[in-house]
Amino acid sequence: MSFDLWLWLLVLVSALLLVTIELTEDYLEQGWPRIRRPADGWASSDSVHLLWTAVGMLVFPGIVLLLMNLAVIVWRELGMTLVLLLGSILLAFGWAAYLLLISQIGGVDQYLESIGITLPLAIVAVLLVGDLLLLVSLISVLPDVSLRGIVP
Repeated sequence: MSFDLWLWLLVLVSALLLVTIELTEDYLEQGWPRIRRPADGWASSDSVHLLWTAVGMLVFPGIVLLLMNLAVIVWRELGMTLVLLLGSILLAFGWAAYLLLISQIGGVDQYLESIGITLPLAIVAVLLVGDLLLLVSLISVLPDVSLRGIVP
């Protein structure tokens, strides 16, 4: 891809990060207790809320890792690796599910919270793999720095 496309992708992900931060802030500032009891009764609402919090805690580092990858790619004028592509796709799935929860459009958040622990557990697993792939990709595109070259 060209330099301009990578730069625009970096700007787009940065803008989406700001939107996600604002939506998360609005979601968390609602009246408490916000936790509702799941419809099936077997999953406790505390564990469901904790798992959705874990999803949020994995989405934000993944976004930062993606931004760092894109910044290094723009800086060093590199191409995309398959590890970065797969990590980005997995992050996008988790990010989309998290945005559906915190955007509160049409009662989707109530439905996602009433499903139980299965969906947030699956999203946590996907985000863990995605974040690890993005970290591996970042480590592979960073320039090699040794102290021998810096210190005389």
